[in-house]
Amino acid sequence: MRPGALTVVLTRRCPSRCGFCPQGFEPRDMSAATLAAALRGLGPRLGRKPRIKLFGGEPLLKPGLVRRAVGLVRELGLAADFELGTSGCLLDARMARFLRERPEVEVVFGRSSPWLGRLPRTSLNFVIAPGERAPAVLRRLRSALALGLRSVNFLPAYFVTWSEAELTELRRCFAALARLLRGRPIAVKNLSRWGAVPLYNDGWCVDTDGRVYASNLILVRGAGPHAGPLRLGHVRRPARLRPMPRPTALEAVLRACFSAEALESTRRVDAELTEFIHAL
Repeated sequence: MRPGALTVVLTRRCPSRCGFCPQGFEPRDMSAATLAAALRGLGPRLGRKPRIKLFGGEPLLKPGLVRRAVGLVRELGLAADFELGTSGCLLDARMARFLRERPEVEVVFGRSSPWLGRLPRTSLNFVIAPGERAPAVLRRLRSALALGLRSVNFLPAYFVTWSEAELTELRRCFAALARLLRGRPIAVKNLSRWGAVPLYNDGWCVDTDGRVYASNLILVRGAGPHAGPLRLGHVRRPARLRPMPRPTALEAVLRACFSAEALESTRRVDAELTEFIHAL
């Protein structure tokens, strides 16, 4: 089975400490040689138009690797689409000039940013935290729209515990957001995305050390000791990668890293999100 995408973890470091983020962080960066091996060995195996996600941590801690990844894929003759996932805090004028000349790169912001309307392709991961009230959520989305928001991916906070009252308020948030979006030319990315695990991506994931996994779920806090079943090989030997594992391997990592209460809350908020998206 061919993976649908390639996630490349440029760094495990991140200057932000968002309360809703389930990832673990470490002082580890990918080398230029490992990046090249990943793109040369795996990129051509993704099909005619591969989707490559430049990820972290915060990938803009390694701007040279971001530029090298895009340049190398061009050299390989691949018509790839890139996603650059970033908080936006480190996006400066030099990187902005680079991105304006690279429309194949979609910048996916983790929080609202003035750059939303100033780059060719941008999107916003719009996170809703437990307990956040509908009026505050609407103010945040209106602010993003005023900055030039054109594409959005809605994300209730996953892998944390939601109370019944917080789930009720989440439904109010979704109802209010649906009213605000009605008739607006905003692309909702949730409508075209699906994954075996909420929040995380299916497909090959290359960690900073060049090891290849079946999902970027291996970035979750505490996943390391349980990631063996997801390990497929190494970028130095791309022809010898193991096949993608069964979904039960992903489920085992989730059960090892999160409480039963957090997983049940994740199932419920994901169901609320699905209902909201299908109603748009």
